[in-house]
Amino acid sequence: MNRRFSFPNPFGPVDSGTTAAAMARLSAVAFWLWAATGLMQAGLVWYASDAAYAEFRGATTGFAVFFALIATGLGWAQWRRPNRILPVFGLAWALYELSAFGVSLLVGAPLGAAGVPAWGAVIAATTMLVCLILHVGGLRGAAVLARGDLKA
Repeated sequence: MNRRFSFPNPFGPVDSGTTAAAMARLSAVAFWLWAATGLMQAGLVWYASDAAYAEFRGATTGFAVFFALIATGLGWAQWRRPNRILPVFGLAWALYELSAFGVSLLVGAPLGAAGVPAWGAVIAATTMLVCLILHVGGLRGAAVLARGDLKA
C-alpha cells in the first residue's frame, strides 16, 4: 500500500503486513461508526421524540451516549494495538443489533430505542450492516497479524 490514505477491501487478499494492519484497523473504524450512530440516536431521542417519550428522554439519551463512549474507547484500543478479541466482540454485537432489528420488524415492535424515528432506526441498521462487514475485514487482518507470517 502507498502512503496516501486508501481503504482496504475487507474481503481482499492479505499480501503484506501493512495490508494486514490496515485491515485490522477496519474494526476500529467500525467501532467509531457505531459511536457516531449512537450519538445520532441520542440526538434524535433528545430533540425529535414525542411528548409520550418525555419521561424516558434523559435516560435513553444518557444510555446512548454511554455506549458511544464505550465504542469510541474500543475503536481507539483497536487502532493502537490491533487484536482479534475486539473484532469478534464487534462482530457479535453487530449481529445482535441486526437480529434485534429484524425481529422488531417481524413482530411490529418499535424499532430501536423509544423515541427514535423509523428513519433513524433504518440508518442505524444500515450502519450496523457496514460495521459487520468492517469487523469481518478487521478480524481477517488481525488474524494474519497474530500469525506473524507476513513481512511489512
